[in-house]
Amino acid sequence: MTMVSGRSAPHTGAEAPEISRCPVCGGAERVLLDLGEVPVNVTALHRSAAAALAAPSGRFELTLCDGCGYVRNRAFDESLLTYDEQYENALDFSPTFREYRDHLADALFQRYGLGGREIVEIGCGQGAFLAALCRDGRARGRGFDPSHRPGDEPLPGTVRIERTHFDPALHRDGGALLCGRHVLEHLPDPLAFLTALRPATSAVYLEVPSGNAVFGGDGCWDLIYQHVSYFSAATLVRLLERAGFGVTDVRERFGDQYLSVEARNGGASTVTRPDVASFVQRADDGAATLRGRLAAARHRIRTEHAAGRTVAIWGAGAKAATFLNLVGEPVDAAVDLNPRKHGTFVAGTAVEIAAPARLATLRPGTVFIFNPVYRTEIASELASLDVAAEVLLP
Repeated sequence: MTMVSGRSAPHTGAEAPEISRCPVCGGAERVLLDLGEVPVNVTALHRSAAAALAAPSGRFELTLCDGCGYVRNRAFDESLLTYDEQYENALDFSPTFREYRDHLADALFQRYGLGGREIVEIGCGQGAFLAALCRDGRARGRGFDPSHRPGDEPLPGTVRIERTHFDPALHRDGGALLCGRHVLEHLPDPLAFLTALRPATSAVYLEVPSGNAVFGGDGCWDLIYQHVSYFSAATLVRLLERAGFGVTDVRERFGDQYLSVEARNGGASTVTRPDVASFVQRADDGAATLRGRLAAARHRIRTEHAAGRTVAIWGAGAKAATFLNLVGEPVDAAVDLNPRKHGTFVAGTAVEIAAPARLATLRPGTVFIFNPVYRTEIASELASLDVAAEVLLP
């Protein structure tokens, strides 16, 4: 196995023997993809290049269950991760994302008749989605997140946030609707958590990265250590049913990059069970092509530098950190709309994050982006900066 930036290069393991049992369905698991050692927290704010280079790393070895399509990092070590005020994963500085967030909030508000009622959000971050649900005092909101920084996000007076994890044993009132957006994939035992959660609420809305996008589209850079699990629709439905919920809706959102599920406490599911075999094939194919995508990206960076041109990345979040750590080639700049990231450094690298205006002086020949949903928005920003770079999805 070759090395990438001092870390093990990815390789597939579809030929490996069965090694463990799936915690969702009890079926046999096999190794799908081994990324070696990777930074464990790619969304932490590192204030110096030295701190970013010294970021803790952990083993990343994905297994796949052919029976239900569940993918997980079997080497995950929860003790390596800390979610505190240095955790920064907000996407709300993008107009494209804000439009999605607000539309979703309005749809859920209407569907569940939330006017004047209480909504609970676990892993609420700085509270932007909860604020959208409760704006103008139309509902009451209670959020839970140890990484919350009071004052970062203007919140309605009807919203309060506790800087702690949501514990179903301690918080029995989950409100009229309990939301968990991009939380479930972080939990080492999602089945146990959902089972414990069921008595606390009558209805849940959950959202995770779509396994279809991660393994079959442009979401492959969403392979990060914090994500223990990767869900197909079939896995997510089965998981909720095993926890005692009846699933009422499952669908892909936000350019098919997110997978959402809505469920009620008890009762039978009303959705058609999604196909497992097609996702298993997709996962195998996606894992097999990752090496080629990395090789193509390395070649492009080297070619640009050899020609005297600079290379930048737009969007210095989790996907960008994964890309930089796996590709192992230096880029000249990383830019992001989130001002809280400016002046910090990408985990595992010495790449400093700046405002997009940095590109007006750098004038890169290539700008890598990691989410096609933002392509139009980014192209417009580059045009306003008079930057004629080629925008590429690696």
